[in-house]
Amino acid sequence: MEPINDLPWFLASVAVISLSGVMAPGPVFAVTIAKGYEDKKAGALIAVGHGAIEIPLILLLFFGLSELFRSALTQKIVGLLGGVILIYMGFG
Repeated sequence: MEPINDLPWFLASVAVISLSGVMAPGPVFAVTIAKGYEDKKAGALIAVGHGAIEIPLILLLFFGLSELFRSALTQKIVGLLGGVILIYMGFG
């Protein structure tokens, strides 16, 4: 796949891909609902925390980190860590 070198097109593709994630409920949605019952501010805090992770990652990918994520080893490590985090969230 050809890398996108034009920032507006890159951001547009990020928005479209993110929209597909927003439309399908996942672990962040489940945590937001669960914590929202306990605290009125939970949803906003979760959104800010999610953005604090997403925005730097998007910028790092645009500026060249995507080459690292093409490595099979990196993909396995990220997959395993993601699985561990999901299991933790399931029991937490």
